[in-house]
Amino acid sequence: TATKKNNDSKSEMKKDTTIETQRAKAGFRYVEDVAPGLKLDMDLYSILHMSTSEVQSVQVIDSYFGRTLVTDGKTQSAEHDEFVYHES
Repeated sequence: TATKKNNDSKSEMKKDTTIETQRAKAGFRYVEDVAPGLKLDMDLYSILHMSTSEVQSVQVIDSYFGRTLVTDGKTQSAEHDEFVYHES
């Protein structure tokens, strides 16, 4: 009934909040060696996609820079700097 649906909805919201709280405590990090002596190290909010082929590995992650395409462990493009590709 309607009351049960509301309780189920509240329960789901509480679970989601609890999962996000625990994930934040776990401190998932994205670390990339950019150059000798230069390293990116930031919170990793979520991994949206991961796949590996014979040629490369591909990840789409959500981080400080928004959705980010990573191939073979190197950032290719990010939501945050996407405007650069369209403004040049």
